[in-house]
Amino acid sequence: MYIREEERLLFSYTQNDTLQKKLPPGKKLIYSTFSIPIDHHSIAGHVAASGEAINIADVYQLTDNDPFSFDRSYDDIAGYRTRSMLTFPLKTVRGEITGVLQLINAKDGGGAPVPFAAEDEPLLVHFANNAANAVERAKLTRGIIMRMNMMAELRDPKETGPHVKRVGAYSSAIYETWAMKKNIPLPKSSGTRIS
Repeated sequence: MYIREEERLLFSYTQNDTLQKKLPPGKKLIYSTFSIPIDHHSIAGHVAASGEAINIADVYQLTDNDPFSFDRSYDDIAGYRTRSMLTFPLKTVRGEITGVLQLINAKDGGGAPVPFAAEDEPLLVHFANNAANAVERAKLTRGIIMRMNMMAELRDPKETGPHVKRVGAYSSAIYETWAMKKNIPLPKSSGTRIS
């Protein structure tokens, strides 16, 4: 999932069941937070710029005639092979694009990658619209929290703000450790950007 920040898309959340199964318990995926411009060079950037969904059977078969391209370096880094891809914009009820949801490698009953079925697109677009509204609410909530933090920093700029950030980071680490010890499944947020 990419979240829109002005004219860029931030790679904010990732889930890859294939790669996650290869990792030891408690380890996170290698994906790090990065951003891409909203333009017609990348698939996600094109979807954010055009507002239209794209369903690709095999991204390695894209041609120079396509208005976007696929960067294979991410596959090389992860030791993964992206084939099918369904990418659609996250649109609010007002029609604003708050991000992009990109699904990779649909699978058949035997676990082999297959193209995404066209008849599944309306259901996924409905899901994406609900996700867009949730993202919008989360951004508003985050904004309120950050403003409260800034107000606290005004009172004591050298200690209060950094203290709030440390408490948040420690709380997250403590919860993850506790949940793993209690065999409580963690939310699938291995690539979540926290800032």
